[in-house]
Amino acid sequence: MGTLTSDRRTSRWLLGSLGVTLSATVFAQTTPPLAAETLGTSSLDPATQSRVYVADVAISHISDGRIRVFDALQGKLLGMVSTAYAGNFTVNPQAKELYVATTHLSRSTRGERTDVLEVHGTESLDFKYEVILPPKRAQALNYRGLVRTNSNGQWVLVQNATPATSITVVDLQQRKVLAEVSTPGCWGVLPAATHPMRFSMLCGDGKVATVTLNEQGQVTERQVSEKLFDPDEDAWFHHAEQLQDRYWFLSFKGVMTELDLGGPVAVKRQAWRLVDPAAQAKGWRPGGYQNFAVHPDGKRAVLAMHSQGGEGSHKRPAQALWTVDLTNGQRLSSVPGRSVIALTFSRSGERLHAIDGEKGGMFVWKWQGSRPGKTLSQVAKAGEASMHLESHD
Repeated sequence: MGTLTSDRRTSRWLLGSLGVTLSATVFAQTTPPLAAETLGTSSLDPATQSRVYVADVAISHISDGRIRVFDALQGKLLGMVSTAYAGNFTVNPQAKELYVATTHLSRSTRGERTDVLEVHGTESLDFKYEVILPPKRAQALNYRGLVRTNSNGQWVLVQNATPATSITVVDLQQRKVLAEVSTPGCWGVLPAATHPMRFSMLCGDGKVATVTLNEQGQVTERQVSEKLFDPDEDAWFHHAEQLQDRYWFLSFKGVMTELDLGGPVAVKRQAWRLVDPAAQAKGWRPGGYQNFAVHPDGKRAVLAMHSQGGEGSHKRPAQALWTVDLTNGQRLSSVPGRSVIALTFSRSGERLHAIDGEKGGMFVWKWQGSRPGKTLSQVAKAGEASMHLESHD
């Protein structure tokens, strides 16, 4: 009986296999082959000029960073650009090209290192070309000052760290590295608006260094300002806001300082203590990464603020968003902070964009003069570890 049962099972298996084979043969004879798929790119809708670029360092798989591009009005994901290993980016003054300074390893997470400046068109996000960089660019979290164009868009300036600091000057017209500028003890790129071959940097001793170059990228002048802040008592955040040659810097304790960086040496224009005694008593301080934004009219700023702050709380997400008057330092409004760690206005000043540092979401609000107004869009997850965003328009 055991042999008979086994034979029956074998027969059923053979018949079943034969049926599958016959069915597959018939299907192959009656169904046309699938067309080969091809990959390509498509241009973004010209109507979606209200875009925001959100950098995501993807810190849990850091060799796979990216920039997500969103429709700011609808919150719709429009596309992505790879930033590879801890890449940083900037958009040129005309918003026509996007530049990513990044690192590639020949075996993904190991092997030979190649640093590049990658150029993408903003119309379709397509890759256009690359310039090989010296293998020393700063592999750092996403900050605006680590990659910047000069004011006429001819050069890209890239922050290096070996850990010795320097700036690589890339000529976009010649598509090559022009020079490397040594910047000992100083960090970040702060381009002058009225002099395209001049940039400044914050230095660890509380001063600001300004470097002027010639057309070959060689240093013709280097000057250092007076001491502008005390890095031990009240350091400045690295993030800065620019309007022409006017730059604003925020200290850990909430002092806003405006500098003029157009000349050969930095000049202090004014400073305001934004945290009044009552707020100081409750420990209110700024926190986050791109933790304040200045409106394009230069009259208002929005700050990401938290209470019960102290030593080491300078990256804490916001409990409140304060709007301050930059002409007198007075607070105009305070709204819930939504755990914001990064802020930027649209170039038109009509929108305020923000990143939620706890949930990774993005908020876009209509700007109403002295405070964020109506929510225009909201994205539940704009990235895994996003802390830098820029507006297209």
